[in-house]
Parts: sequence; structure tokens; C-alpha cells
Amino acid sequence: DAPVPTSSEEWKDRGAAVGVRRELDKNGRPVVRQVKKGVRDFAFGRVLGEGSYSTVYLATDRQTLKEYAIKVLEKRHIIKEKKIKYVNIEKNTLNRLTEHPGIVRLYYTFQDETSLYYVLDLCNGGELLGVLKRTGTFDVECTRYYGAQILDAIEYMHSRGVIHRDLKPENVLLDDQMHVKITDFGTARLLPDPRTNPDANSEGTDGLDADSRNGDDGRAASFVGTAEYVSPELLTHKNACKASDLWAFGCIIYQLLAGRPPFKAGSEYLTFQKIVNLEYEFPQGFPPAARDLVERCLVLDPARRLTIEHIKNHEFFNGQPFGRPLWRSKAPRLRPYVPPAPEPNIIQLNNFSTSPSPNSRTQPPNNQPSNPTNGSNRPARIITELPPPTQLDIEWSPVLTRNNERILKLGDLMVLSAPIPNGSNGKGSDEGHRKLARFFGGSTTKKRQRLVMVTSSGRVLLAPAGGEEKRAKQELSLLSPDTTWKTHQDAKGQYVWCLDTGGQHFTFEETKSSSNSGGDLAFAEEWVESLERARDMALSQNMASDAAFGEMSSTVSTPSSTLVGRGNTADGFSTNDRPSRGHLSKGQAPLEDPTPAKRNRFSKRQSRNGLGPAF
Repeated sequence: DAPVPTSSEEWKDRGAAVGVRRELDKNGRPVVRQVKKGVRDFAFGRVLGEGSYSTVYLATDRQTLKEYAIKVLEKRHIIKEKKIKYVNIEKNTLNRLTEHPGIVRLYYTFQDETSLYYVLDLCNGGELLGVLKRTGTFDVECTRYYGAQILDAIEYMHSRGVIHRDLKPENVLLDDQMHVKITDFGTARLLPDPRTNPDANSEGTDGLDADSRNGDDGRAASFVGTAEYVSPELLTHKNACKASDLWAFGCIIYQLLAGRPPFKAGSEYLTFQKIVNLEYEFPQGFPPAARDLVERCLVLDPARRLTIEHIKNHEFFNGQPFGRPLWRSKAPRLRPYVPPAPEPNIIQLNNFSTSPSPNSRTQPPNNQPSNPTNGSNRPARIITELPPPTQLDIEWSPVLTRNNERILKLGDLMVLSAPIPNGSNGKGSDEGHRKLARFFGGSTTKKRQRLVMVTSSGRVLLAPAGGEEKRAKQELSLLSPDTTWKTHQDAKGQYVWCLDTGGQHFTFEETKSSSNSGGDLAFAEEWVESLERARDMALSQNMASDAAFGEMSSTVSTPSSTLVGRGNTADGFSTNDRPSRGHLSKGQAPLEDPTPAKRNRFSKRQSRNGLGPAF
């Protein structure tokens, strides 16, 4: 063995990469020349990015003037953090994946006294995630194109016995032609190369590779990946398989069209809970073909997910070439996805339609507006099925007091509350309000960290931060006529969401510990979407209850003094029984306000104890 270099200059010389290059001499005869590449052969420029134990620099080959991205890994840090295995995995993986345009290529590896150097493809287009954040979403054409390139690269990786295990938009780079290049193979799993072992490419019926099942590799039982894209089998069985990459592929397709990953919560634990329970929903207007593709990729059982060949033949990729023609084609122009205008909702419940008749457009049925303005101009969706109860719902059952109430979204947020200025009374009223506030002491604006829950009963519950105490400190109703909500960009450029109700203005911000990007738009939009979903679910449950009540009142004989007729269905009363305007009969409620809340059978105190009307 050669002695270890003792000086910095000796390290640069003996740590250089040595290779051979076939050339033709001046007489046209082939010759083999030895090529050495080391630190001296490159001019290092600006920093392109930083990882947990590496820094990537822009570098230029002094001889050819070609630009590269050089990943510099500090030896001392690698040894201290016990990352030697992962560094070798990345190098061995990249050395195996050298024949595909969709994989970042490793040209040279060399070292000096303090660092290791990987010379890689330069990708001037940056990360796919960065491009996606600038446009918000991708349209169907862009999603199809980039989805096809990612899938083609995955197929090549799997054909070489490589499972990436950490596919996500951050690990998808774009070159100067805006073509995809997969990177970051530090957590990859290397199976036997099918080129040298033809039987190594087969997997068991459970979708898990044989080495993982036999426990030959200690890393099979270790957690790898990013929370939003990790597959359920890695969480439940501690094993990854080729189908795990296709789960991540489904998440990426969803994110390109929706602008956010399908599984996201206030913490990694809550995100994992959503994944193993398959809790996600599609935004309104999501393309049907893409939705079907995502649903067939996001399947809990890896053996039942679509295979790569099935995905390529899916309706979403109709007309999309794969293989060499795909990589020779020009990338489409980046455009955001614009969902189609929603069709008007016509809801039929027991022969009772909520679509207003031509003669009664100004008088909606019941006491609900025909086009709800509670935070959104979007018509309410009818949701007939509740999600199954989760462990989270069971833990918070002391707070979820409504019938079949579920938690739709939960997270620790900073909550600011302040009175809404009374604009109708002008400046004087606001002045008086401030004087009263000073008189009673303290500021009227309060800022607290709270655990915020949005529930299927149309409630926003504010609990003590952290979730240790299972009690609600405050409740906000999304069904109140004066309740509105929206996203908002504050003076610092951070996106928050706001809710106004009962004369109070509430602002909800990400906490510093959970905010990665300083309050991005996706955070606010995700919460607002959960509010709209909660409102829709609560209205749907109310309609179903009203319909059931209408049936009961029309079929069961009940004394009019104890059960007032609803008057909002065809069976509630006949036109012959209706009294003249301004008069009421004993068995009929007012037409202007037919809600059962007017029946004062119980006091407010009794209602709080759960003795109020059931509807």
C-alpha cells in the first residue's frame, strides 16, 4: 500500500482521479492516454447549494472551460456524523446510473487532505420545486411532460437495481434545456445489478425486495425519505420497495397540479398519520384523468399500485412519447393550471331541491343562503360521507362533542385576535372603543400560540398549544352569517389566513418552529381550503338532518304544541292550510324563520350541557 500523503500539495496530486481516454494520434492510430483530474484542474466559483454535510459549487474545468457542479464533502464531518456509508452509496449508485439523460451524471471523484469531491452535471434550471413555487402550479401539459421524464428516469433506475427512496421535487433538477435530472442518491437502496444477476430484478408478491424481507441490510429497517412523500410501507413495515418510488411519483403528480403535496400536517407525526390512513383530498377542478392516476398510485398496499408500464399506458399519458423521443422533445412553456369553472350545484334530497326556482331566486330554502358567502363565493359542495374516525379523533373525543364530528386539520399556530372596528359609526366610535380599552387596562389585541382544529361540524376550535390538554379554550363557528375568511399577505410579505366572526378579527400565522419558508401561500391556502371543506360538510349534515326531520314530521302524528311544523318541504303544509300574510296558526312556524332553534324548550344553560335540540 502507498503511504498516506503528508502535505497538502501531495494530497492534491495523489488524491486526483485517474482515468483513461481513447484518442487518435496524428497518424490516425487509436491510443490510450491517462487522464488525471484533481482540485488544481478546476476553478471554483459561487455556491450553488448546501446540504447537511456537503456544499455544491459552480466550477470550471481549466482545460476545457466546461462548467460543472462540484459537491464538496468535509471528511471530518462525515466521520463525526457517521455518514461514510451514505457517501459511498451515493458514489456507487451514480457509477451504476451512467447511461440515462434523466439522471445527474458523476464524471470524477477525487479528494484532498480535508474533503471529498464529486464532479457532477451542472443543472442551470435549478430545482423543480423552485420552478413550481414561481408558477404556483403546472398545467396538464407541463405535468404530463415532466411526469413522463421522471417516470422514465425511475424505470431506468429500477432496471439497474436502484430504489431512490427519497423522490421529491427538491431532488429533481432541471438542466439548461429544462429537462429533468434526478439527484441525491444518498439514501438510495442498491439491489443486485440485473445486468450481472438476471434474477435480481424480480420482487415478491408483497412488493418488497428480497433483501429487505430477509433483513440482510440493516438500512432496510431505518427511516429514510421526507415526511410528505414517504410511503406507508416504510412507516408500517420499515421496508422500502420499488413501488415506494411510485408512491412518491403519485405525490409529485398531485403537487404539480395542486401546488402542494397531498399529505401535509402541522408536524411529521400528524403527516405520517395522514399517510397511513390515506387521508387526502383533491382540490376543486383537479383534472379527472390525473385524479384517477394519483388514486391508483397512492394505494396503501404496494403490490396493488400501478406498475410503471401501466402508468405509461394510463389515460393521463395518452399521446405522450417515452424513451429517446421524450428526451429529444422541447420542454413545454411553463403555465399554471387553471381549473374549469364549476358547474352549478343541483342537490336533490327526498324530492327537495336546493336549486332555486325562477320565481323564488331571492328567497332561498330554509335559512341558509343559496350561494353561501361564508368566506367564499364558491357554491357549497355536498359531502355525503364522513372520513372514518382516526386515533386523533379518539384522543380528542372530549372536545369533539358534536354528532360524528371529525378533525379535518390540526396544527400549532400563532393566533392574533382584535375587535373589528365599527365602521358605521365612524371615527368617534373607534375613539370611544380605544378609550374604554385603556380604561379597563391592557391592549385589545391578543396574541397567543394555540393548537387550532378545524372540524367537520363547521367549527374552529382553539386548544392550548402542544395538545397536552384535551380541552377547547375558544370555539369559532363557520356557519354564522357574519363569519368570513380569506388569505392575506401581511406587511412582512408573509401569507396568513384571517377569520372574522362575532365582531372579532382573528389572524392565524405559522409558528417559527413549523415555518420553513416564512409563511408561504400554500400554508394559508391549505387552511382556507380546510375551512371551506368543513363548512360544506356541516351544511351537508344539516341538510340531511332537515330532510330526515321533514320526513318524520310528515309521517308521524305529533301534537302541534310540542313539534312545530317546518314548512320548508312539500309535506310541511299545503297551500290551503297556509294562513294569510302576517298571521300564524297554532301548528305553523313563521315562514321568515322556520328553524327549530326558535323552540325554546330548554334554556341556554341546559343546551350547553347537551340537552338542546338534536337538529
